[in-house]
Amino acid sequence: MSQVPVATTYPVTFQKKMQAAQHWDILAADVATRLQGTLIGSGEQQGRSTTLYVKQPRYDSDFGEAFHNLLITHLLDRGFSMSENPAVGLPVTYNIQVVSHKDRGFIRPTPGLFTALTGTVLVIRDVASHHTAAAAVGVGAVALDVATGFITDNPNTEVIVTTSVMSGDRYAARLRDIYYVSDNNVDQYIAKGPVSPPPVTTRIVEVVGP
Repeated sequence: MSQVPVATTYPVTFQKKMQAAQHWDILAADVATRLQGTLIGSGEQQGRSTTLYVKQPRYDSDFGEAFHNLLITHLLDRGFSMSENPAVGLPVTYNIQVVSHKDRGFIRPTPGLFTALTGTVLVIRDVASHHTAAAAVGVGAVALDVATGFITDNPNTEVIVTTSVMSGDRYAARLRDIYYVSDNNVDQYIAKGPVSPPPVTTRIVEVVGP
C-alpha cells in the first residue's frame, strides 16, 4: 500500500488585521505610495504629471465606497492629476475578494519561538530553558502585546484587494494586498449590489411653431 505525503506547515509569518476605517485609510495611502513609485517615481516618467481615473467598483460595499474616495485623495496628495472623465487618464481599478476558511485546524506557533512585535523585533528562543532577566523581559513584552491587542486572534476571514492601472491593453501597475478581517465585520466587504449609475440630467425644450 502506497504512502501519501505528510502534511507540513509554512514558517510563521505575520499578517495585518483591519478593524477600523483608519486601517482602510492606511491601505489606500500605501497603495497610492506604491503607484507613485511605479508610475512617476523613476525613469522617464519621473517628475511628469500622470493623470488617473479611478473607476467605481462594479459592486458596492462599505469598504469599496470608502476605499474609492480615500484612494483618490491619497493619489492627489502624491502628485497625480485625477479626472472624473473615463476618457481622460489611465484607468485605475480595484477588486475586492472575500475569502472565508471553514477548517484550518489548529494554528500553532513555532516551537520554542516567541516574538514580540515592538519597534524592533525581539526574538527569544527556548525561553523556558533560559531563566535570565532578558528572557523574563521578553516574555513580559509578549504578554503586553497580547494584552494590548498587538498580537490578536486569527479570524477565519481574509480579504484580497487587487489594484490595477491599465495603459491601453497592458498593465502599467498591479498591486495586491491581503488582510485579515473580523468575522463579525465581513459584511462590510461583501458586495450589496451593482453600483448605481450617476443620475442623468435632461432638459425638455418645447418647440413652438410659427
